[in-house]
Amino acid sequence: MKPNIHSLYLKLYLLILGTSTCFTGCAFAAHLDIKQSGLSKQQAKTVKLWIIQGIDAVELTLSPIPMDALTIEVIRKRYAREPVPYAQVERGSPTKVKLQVDANASLQELVDDWTLYHELSHLYLPYLDTPSFWLNEGFATYMQYLTMLGAGVINHDQYETRMQDGFDRGKARTRLHPGRLSDVADDMWNRGAFTRVYWSGAAYFAEVDRALIARGTDLTRVIGQYSQCCLRQNSSGWQLVTQLDQISHSKIFTDTYLEYYQRRDFPSISRGTLQKISQHYHVETGA
Repeated sequence: MKPNIHSLYLKLYLLILGTSTCFTGCAFAAHLDIKQSGLSKQQAKTVKLWIIQGIDAVELTLSPIPMDALTIEVIRKRYAREPVPYAQVERGSPTKVKLQVDANASLQELVDDWTLYHELSHLYLPYLDTPSFWLNEGFATYMQYLTMLGAGVINHDQYETRMQDGFDRGKARTRLHPGRLSDVADDMWNRGAFTRVYWSGAAYFAEVDRALIARGTDLTRVIGQYSQCCLRQNSSGWQLVTQLDQISHSKIFTDTYLEYYQRRDFPSISRGTLQKISQHYHVETGA
């Protein structure tokens, strides 16, 4: 049965009051260090509850976060126009997730924001060569709404609408940032081509996931296995997709990669594909 978001809050609140640092039925046994700056006591409690909910939601969809220690640094952003205006992952020992937050945002507003799910999803893949950043960012972009769907934060119609809106924006931005996807990804920061790169990568993973589902598995299972057996700090895009093919006993990842890395147009992902994906994960969660 899909978790009820309000009962989830109660469970997490009880965890905060106690001393336990394992989540999702104690599957996550890594050391979690949450550092907060500029927040009141009540704001800090709200933010901590939100972070633990985010970890629980991502692990529910994928697998336990694949590292021994994780630091999350939260800084108050004054005059913020959204709950989480900025975030990034810093690879290292320990890995850090840095978040700027609107300290006045409610718990529900934070939970409804996609940013934390996006950043936590990055932890399941290695840091890739810059021409392959469309894989890094595409995976996190694809997972942000799938995680929210799996945790009951959004429903199926909202999932499909948000994904379609993202693909529409990616297509529009492709006209402004032409060229091979790998070249645009390599120069993403200078070009400001984030939307094209992120959503082209999300389209790749949507296409791969649909093909995996047709074979009786799915992307979250393959990534979960990869993150527990084979994850490394750095890799290349080609090495990553080759390993994912080995785990999935297919050529889906590499064949689709060869189509995507050099493509100049924006991929076409149908609403029917999104419906198939959302229906599959609806059944998987037992909702």
